[in-house]
Amino acid sequence: MRLLYLITNLILLTILAGRAQSVPTPGAIRYSMELGGMATSDTQNPFWLRANQYNTVPLRGSFGTARLGIQRDYKPRPDSTVKRKSRFDWGFGIYAVANIGPTPTTDNPAVLLPDAYVKIRFGVLELYGGNRREVAGLGDTLLTSGFVAWSGNAMPFPKIQLHTPDFVPLGFTKKLLSFRGGYAHGWFVDSYIQGSYLHQKYLYGRIGKPNWRFQFYGGLNHQVQWGGHADYLIGTPLAVDGHLSTSFQDYLSLVIGRYPDALENDRFTGFDGTNRLGNHVGSYDVAFEWKGDRANWLLYHQHMYDDASGLALQNVPDGLTGLRFLNHSQQNTRFRFQRIVLEWLTTTDQSGPTFDPTARYQGADNYFNHSQYIQGWSYRGRTLGTPFIMPRGDLAPSVGNEYGGNGFYPNNRVVAWYLGTISTFRRGPTLTTRISYSRNFGSYKQPYPQAFHQLSTLATAQWPIRKWSGLMLTTTLSLDQGELMPNSFGSYLSLKKSW
Repeated sequence: MRLLYLITNLILLTILAGRAQSVPTPGAIRYSMELGGMATSDTQNPFWLRANQYNTVPLRGSFGTARLGIQRDYKPRPDSTVKRKSRFDWGFGIYAVANIGPTPTTDNPAVLLPDAYVKIRFGVLELYGGNRREVAGLGDTLLTSGFVAWSGNAMPFPKIQLHTPDFVPLGFTKKLLSFRGGYAHGWFVDSYIQGSYLHQKYLYGRIGKPNWRFQFYGGLNHQVQWGGHADYLIGTPLAVDGHLSTSFQDYLSLVIGRYPDALENDRFTGFDGTNRLGNHVGSYDVAFEWKGDRANWLLYHQHMYDDASGLALQNVPDGLTGLRFLNHSQQNTRFRFQRIVLEWLTTTDQSGPTFDPTARYQGADNYFNHSQYIQGWSYRGRTLGTPFIMPRGDLAPSVGNEYGGNGFYPNNRVVAWYLGTISTFRRGPTLTTRISYSRNFGSYKQPYPQAFHQLSTLATAQWPIRKWSGLMLTTTLSLDQGELMPNSFGSYLSLKKSW
């Protein structure tokens, strides 16, 4: 009752604040404020209420939330008739979330900062530093079930990144070829292993002029967690006195993904000498786009890799395949689909069931788990990649406790089907739906006795409050039903004001 009383008062304050509205000018500072709360029937919140939310929704427990955003974006570039074009601009973003209800933990504190960054643009380049919500890969970024390597499922952490935010046409090809690339260094702050870093880079190309109907995309992204020290590494053959190497020489090795020059030395042990330094995760991506007058179609595939065998395509067909439809029709119908996304994820091959340390491609890739980094490809308890590969703590107790012998991710052999839609009514809300069905096989190290089935659904309606410009009411219902996670039903209600 105290939680409901608090949420009600916060909503009333938001409505009062929403009476004044100003139209933001390009480059001006924009604000948003959201107040809401969630109630759940079980101790664990439904999957689609929390997946790909940058860890802003707690794993367990009903809660109230207050969210504040402040952002300055770049000014629009002047058209070609202007002789002098400013190549320099700057911006920043702050997005703060305060959750009231669940007991705060190190992995999910009461106050979070998914966005806290500054950015500078010079020409086609952008340099930014800080926390920023983002994903990595080719596909539908708005409605996806989650990109395989870097999905937006975990809390952002500090990075410095130099990249091209958009595809840059190559003039000597008359804009037939374009590229997009980035290079970043990050810090896993307040992690289970202290002092570890992120190396991240991506490079994508596009074939097709900007005005062509058909375009082809291809490229890859590469992430490495490296360095750090922890007590659990002391006295093991995995590290030297509990420390993993942070030398510049070894950094260069992990950047290009080659084996170090020595099998072992005073910086690292034979584990790094035979397996490469760091925890490597990434994907090869390809996509085909068709731009029609009334519709846009995007077909994409992200081939995931976790080690050299994945890079050599020994784990085909593992990865994410998606088809995105955008409706550009201007017909004023009572109901219309704006966006539809169909995706299929499979992670069952993993270069075969047998791990052979003497083979060129060792097999049994064991996605997202790692011997040195005992919580694998995660940050603050949340998976950095596809949320369908989830930590043991997300699983139903009967599954996680009995079949938890494969590290932090006991279930990384998954086949999942996903449908997401965004639709509108002529005089009504914008409706977003997500539905996924998965078959879960455990791991090669500890397979489940039979496939565990899981159904997860979500429906969200966003209602504009026409009396107060910029005010939006959001209502959400979500359900988990199956054998992998606890059965639960949850609802979310909020008011959001933007100006």
